[in-house]
Amino acid sequence: MTQPVPKTPRFLITGLNGVTGWNLFQSISQHFDCRGTYRKPHPILTQAACLRLDFEDASAIEACLKAWQPTHVIHAWAMCDLDLCEVFPAMAHKVNVQGTCRLMEALAGLPSLEKFVFISTDHVFDGERGGYTENDVPEPKHVFGATRREAELCVLASGLPALVVRPGLVIGRSFQGNKGPRDFLLGRIRSGKNTHYFTDEWRSPIQADELARRVMDLALSRHRGIFHAAGHSAINRYDLARALAREEGLPTAQILPRLRSEDRWAHIRPRDLTLMTTAFA
Repeated sequence: MTQPVPKTPRFLITGLNGVTGWNLFQSISQHFDCRGTYRKPHPILTQAACLRLDFEDASAIEACLKAWQPTHVIHAWAMCDLDLCEVFPAMAHKVNVQGTCRLMEALAGLPSLEKFVFISTDHVFDGERGGYTENDVPEPKHVFGATRREAELCVLASGLPALVVRPGLVIGRSFQGNKGPRDFLLGRIRSGKNTHYFTDEWRSPIQADELARRVMDLALSRHRGIFHAAGHSAINRYDLARALAREEGLPTAQILPRLRSEDRWAHIRPRDLTLMTTAFA
């Protein structure tokens, strides 16, 4: 028997283990019926709205979609560690490209679907000049960026009512307390560990709750295509780390400067990934 198509928005958000996915879930759940998927179990994810889902299992994906009948699907699940993607490129492709394609194949037969939102990254650009707009042609510098760009192209060619959102560096709390730029840094400081940050890598960070608001607004709009979601100011990673520490009243002495050229992965470190946002004034 065919499930009735929902008349009010019902969101499904993938990637709850990550800072972006978790904050999207937390924010959107305040406004609409929302479910989320995760891969790595955690006690906080035992609530009824959270479902463990393996994106290698097509039948499990189809069962999840059939049971929930979401109108809006936000795909934030990804393998994001730049260094790990270089070491394990096949795994990066499996997660970032094949997992996305498998989800889209299941969504193609979902009558309730009104919008599919793919959360991409500023790393689809090489970082040679910065100030990238949605009209600039991506030139990835590394495996992570290449897999995310390949997934973008698959999304845009899918025929689904789809959006690609490229955030700047997402700053938010993780439920694990040690994930993402903010919590990783604060955890290191509280443990008395030194941490090096690049003075010559520039980003346009965005707060996770602000990203969630923009993604929700876009998901509910008639828009399709590519949109950037970034903060209005550019800052290098060293100064950003110091600012995050000061916000928490923590010392900055353990935050040490480093140049990209001094890093063992120097060839994949971008210089300027700042984004220009044309969709939001």
